[in-house]
Amino acid sequence: MKKIFAFFTIVLLLTNCKKSDLQLDDPNSPTPTGSLASVKGVEQFALGIWNKLYVGNNLLVHSMNMHSFMGDEQWCSAGNFGWRYVNQVDKITLPAPYNNVVPAVLGIAQPQQLKDLNNLAATNGSQINALVYEWNLGYFVNGQANFLLQAIENPAITMSANKKNTLKAWAYWWKGFAYSRIGSMYVAGVINDKTDGSTSPEYKTRQQIITEANANFDKAIALLTPIAASDAEYASTLNAIIPAFNRPVPNVVITPQMWVRGINTYKARNLLVNKKVTELTATDLSSIKTLAASGLVQGDITFLLGISAVAAEGLSPNNQQHTMLWNSFANNPGWMWPSERWVQDFKDGDQRFVKGVSALPASSVEVNRSSRGIQFGGRYFFTAIQNGGFWSSNARTGFQNFAGSWEENALMLAEVEIRNNQVEAGLAYIDQVRSANGAGLAATVGTSLTQAQALEELRRERRIALTLRGLAFYDARRWGITAKASAGGGRANANVVVPNSLIGKTPAGSWTLLPTFMEYNYLDYWDVPVTEFSYNAPASGSPAIAN
Repeated sequence: MKKIFAFFTIVLLLTNCKKSDLQLDDPNSPTPTGSLASVKGVEQFALGIWNKLYVGNNLLVHSMNMHSFMGDEQWCSAGNFGWRYVNQVDKITLPAPYNNVVPAVLGIAQPQQLKDLNNLAATNGSQINALVYEWNLGYFVNGQANFLLQAIENPAITMSANKKNTLKAWAYWWKGFAYSRIGSMYVAGVINDKTDGSTSPEYKTRQQIITEANANFDKAIALLTPIAASDAEYASTLNAIIPAFNRPVPNVVITPQMWVRGINTYKARNLLVNKKVTELTATDLSSIKTLAASGLVQGDITFLLGISAVAAEGLSPNNQQHTMLWNSFANNPGWMWPSERWVQDFKDGDQRFVKGVSALPASSVEVNRSSRGIQFGGRYFFTAIQNGGFWSSNARTGFQNFAGSWEENALMLAEVEIRNNQVEAGLAYIDQVRSANGAGLAATVGTSLTQAQALEELRRERRIALTLRGLAFYDARRWGITAKASAGGGRANANVVVPNSLIGKTPAGSWTLLPTFMEYNYLDYWDVPVTEFSYNAPASGSPAIAN
């Protein structure tokens, strides 16, 4: 965040999301005026928070794509936005009798690569500094939420208590979301509640940022808890601040109680994903269980990112800019594919694989795409939802979960139970998710699984049930998979499409699927981007802002 936020030019996203309607006063003014001096104006300003997800690009989608790549859920060899660099694995060791060690094509590991690209030229010129996108997402959203909280308190505006509390809860929820993203991805961050265009040079640790996220979530809970599910003022307000393309069922809104449960799920996530599994204490597990026990349940409505039918009227202005559009094999071939390591986590007969994944023609199997690394290869593409799939779209329809789901909540409860050696109780949650998702798999309860076997069921189920929900990297990080091999990291028996030319097999132009050892060696948490510290040098006493 620069000292004066050039990016705070507010562009509002109205119900019909027409670009001609997306103008308001310059919010660099400490006191919002004009259209912000009316209830309708404040509602439109609240709706405009969605537009902060799209500044130049859909920052939320870019961030979720990068998490998917680093979590080895999808792979992408394209250098745009720095994507090829974030999933640049350190080395791949082929099995016997080959035993070849295949190093990263660029000769350096991901941590150094990302550091080398954290400069202004790679940010403003080639736009391949991957570190800036999620940071910008968090602080663009936080900045708009700050202005919204100020506008709500304008004494010239008269609104009912429930409308006011709903709008304030909206602002605090987005602040909680923003700080959650920052604290879960960067080594340090800034806490900023200002509306005068300035920021603070006093950086905070990632743990302090997560504490701030949860504090904002708690403020939202306090405001929502007294509101009845049937409150008409609440419903009309939510309909005004969530665009129609983000609501699967018109005029059906998240109730205050569902919203609170969603916050509890997110708070449980904040604790779970920011601890290595070896660091989880009994107290941690108890806290996660308490939160998840009051979290999302099957049937709850959650916040979703949809796709507007008219490209110019939403947050996906082309056949990209949405997680389900970027990976469309029909419309965007060449960008991203399902990872072979993700594919191998499906159990035999899983109907989610049968319906959700399609095989590439034999002549079109991707092998070391663009000669950028043998991890960039695969035999499959995502089946579009129009053809019965789940994770890709060939048309302007589809919804992306980005802020928690009942499946995530159930699988957190499963993990707590299994880690507490209540294996059968934990497996029951896994079976519930698989049944609800139509996996068609036999129940695990009653099969006498050990704790270790149950944890493997959990790991695999999180990989599949939570696909493209922004959790793949968090999980790979906390399970230690993305660490150096010398620190116990890496993945054994990781399937890779290996060019026959590497192993002396024929035909030389073909390939062989081999179970390799893949060493990722990724950063756990990213450095603060150059766009922040170049204009906001850390004050004395600030924590380290880089690894």
